[in-house]
Amino acid sequence: MFKHTAVFAAAAVLALGAPGKPSSTAGSWQVDTRHSDARLITDATTDYGKTKLDFTLGFARVRGRMSLDDADPTKSSVDLNMYPATSMIPVIDEDGKFLSYWLSNLSNHTLVCFHSKAIVRMPDGRLQAKGNLVLTRVDRNIEVGSGEAYAGPVYGPPMIHRVVHEATFVFDAPTADGSAQKEGGTRTSGSTSMFREDFPQLVRAVVSTYWPPLVQDKNCEPPAAGEGYHGSQCTGTFMEAPALPEAPHAANAEDIPGPSDFNAVVGNHLKILVHLRLMAKASGEPAAGGN
Repeated sequence: MFKHTAVFAAAAVLALGAPGKPSSTAGSWQVDTRHSDARLITDATTDYGKTKLDFTLGFARVRGRMSLDDADPTKSSVDLNMYPATSMIPVIDEDGKFLSYWLSNLSNHTLVCFHSKAIVRMPDGRLQAKGNLVLTRVDRNIEVGSGEAYAGPVYGPPMIHRVVHEATFVFDAPTADGSAQKEGGTRTSGSTSMFREDFPQLVRAVVSTYWPPLVQDKNCEPPAAGEGYHGSQCTGTFMEAPALPEAPHAANAEDIPGPSDFNAVVGNHLKILVHLRLMAKASGEPAAGGN
């Protein structure tokens, strides 16, 4: 992911932090993309289908905004963009517009957006946001050549797919966050789940998309001048999905003969779990959907 030498602070990405104190949430908030993420979870099997488990496909960047009215939650709104961590902003917009150089090295791009239409407060204090989940995907067929002059795959013209389906996110009541609170911010988490038959295009797209490791709060320092050049030193929170269990191997390190499908990603359901650091909208970051 990085061309420079990198040293990253380790993160237990699956652990839950200690609960924070309730925070005043009224007002307009901007999602802090550098400190937010979306975890994408589906079902899989291991041990040749004998064991079922939930499998984290990867982590996506999140960009967007939330407008919260504590006195009247129906006046609140949520708009989120979720996309692979190949860039800090989406490389395509919700309508499928893109710049040609963004597609020069990749065969597809995926953008998942959520736009609330109605928000209510649940008895336990959480917010239930009903709205539209929008999948925008740009695909390109790969034309594989042959012969001595073959120089790698050639991508065909882009094909834009956009599908909209109703969905519901449930958000925890925002809580105070140490570093964010000092800057006037807060944190919240939310999730939505669906079965493949509910939104087959989205589940297929998320399962087939490559989700590269995500680095939160990346900060790289140029090396000091001198003979021992080793590249830039980078810090940040490195988030990468754990691999499925390793297939058994023979004692002599040779593969055991037999079926090769020890693990399988099934993709019968999908869960999107977002962790958001919210900062005052006056921070100046562009709103969701703008590129």
